[in-house]
Amino acid sequence: MSRWLWALLAGVVLVAIAAVFWIDQTSVLPPVSRGTTPVAPVPSPASTAQNAAPSAPSSPSPPAAPEAAAPRAPTPAPAPPPKTTSAPPVVAQEPPPAPAPLAEPPLPPPAPGREAQEVAGIYAPKSLAQLVGTWAYSAADCERLFQRRGGGWAYRQPVDKFAQAAIVESPKRILLPSATCRIDGASNVEGALKVSADCQDSISYTPRSVMIALRSATELIYSASGDPALATTLKKCAP
Repeated sequence: MSRWLWALLAGVVLVAIAAVFWIDQTSVLPPVSRGTTPVAPVPSPASTAQNAAPSAPSSPSPPAAPEAAAPRAPTPAPAPPPKTTSAPPVVAQEPPPAPAPLAEPPLPPPAPGREAQEVAGIYAPKSLAQLVGTWAYSAADCERLFQRRGGGWAYRQPVDKFAQAAIVESPKRILLPSATCRIDGASNVEGALKVSADCQDSISYTPRSVMIALRSATELIYSASGDPALATTLKKCAP
């Protein structure tokens, strides 16, 4: 009896152990059908990689720059652009009209008897016979310097020795205020009559040469050098 009791207890224990083992296997592994070879569970890729190589330690992040750690200064606001004053529009001004040319005053009409003289111009006298008479600078000088004497002309006393005047007595004799000239010769040279003479004053004889030309029958020009700039004009006095 005791053997059968021990054998029953032993069977109960074995059954209990087998049940526990069976329960443990069914909770871990899926049920395996009979007649097939049990297949080991395939590990997941993540777990395989995790088991194959340990994960590399993450690299420490670089320390923050000092500028990042320090508080940033506020950025100043941009200054407003300066106001530009637009220049006033330039208005093109028309140039003032050119002044009208001043009308030249009309020339005075020529004096009677002088029109032919201006047309004729300056010319040489044919001979001293054409110049016989009295010559002075102006009509007033004619009255002041000359007087009739013995059927001819003479200088008034006292004689003005510095006066511009002459008395042509003949083609061979000319009386000046300060001398008496005897004509040696006369010739036509460059549009004038060149007269050579010996003149006697109160001291001595002096040879002289003078160029004489006419503007008209009553106006002559004479010059000792022949330079027109140094010429003197004389007018013929009334007979």
